[in-house]
Amino acid sequence: MIKQILVPTDGSENSLTAADHAINLARLFSAGIKGLFVKDVKILTGPLIHDIGTSIGGMVPYGTFNQTIREVLESQADAALNQVEGKCAQAKTPFSREIREGIVSREIIKSADECDLIAMGKMGAHAEWRDVFLGTNVEFVVRQTHKPVLITLQEYKPFRKMLVAYDGSSFADKALRSGAEIAQAMKLPITVVCVADKKEDAAQTLTQAKSFLEAYKLAVDVVAKGGSDHAGGILEVCNDEDNKFDILVMGAYGHSRLQEMILGSTTVRVMRSTTCSILLCR
Repeated sequence: MIKQILVPTDGSENSLTAADHAINLARLFSAGIKGLFVKDVKILTGPLIHDIGTSIGGMVPYGTFNQTIREVLESQADAALNQVEGKCAQAKTPFSREIREGIVSREIIKSADECDLIAMGKMGAHAEWRDVFLGTNVEFVVRQTHKPVLITLQEYKPFRKMLVAYDGSSFADKALRSGAEIAQAMKLPITVVCVADKKEDAAQTLTQAKSFLEAYKLAVDVVAKGGSDHAGGILEVCNDEDNKFDILVMGAYGHSRLQEMILGSTTVRVMRSTTCSILLCR
């Protein structure tokens, strides 16, 4: 059950969209929102800032320049958190705020200790540089946290139809449970897709998912696909315009690091290529 949702924000439109989705979920589950702004230590103490602060005509002492940057970040933090607080006030959703300093992804994970869900924009303030900065903070958080992570797109779109990727693993079971709880609260139909090397194995795995979902009394459809490209199979179903899925739910990083190095990570590929919001569970 969701009682507290962490919303890391940098003031970007992407993070505000994540806040909108988080607030919608919070209202359904009578949960609170915790807004987080992280003052990036790499900005405050990185070598670039040091070089700039000590070399601009030899006239700007590093300490003075660093303090100016710190004040700018404080102002950004207040502005970003005020935006989220305003949205929560309008929705009559409980709100708390936290400002931390450190490496962004690590501070998000620490702040999420007492939360049940993390809601983040797929891209932050540097979304326009997507080819260079491919959601590094998001990917690190998903890999390191054991909290569900909702990754949203830039533009807000209400959830009306859910896809769950299921392979019978423990992480997939967590994803199926989380997806079912949200679908039940939002009255969403669910489609469950399983991709296995053999289609008959996928069909067999789906019987477990259907059996589990019976208790939730949801409209359920299943899709069994055969093939060795599991990520490709999931994306084919998820990104099909005829299906019009608004959210994909799946387990994250179900293989060992060695398997991921050799075969590639299904999670990363799907996370980078899906055209809808995605809820990842570990």
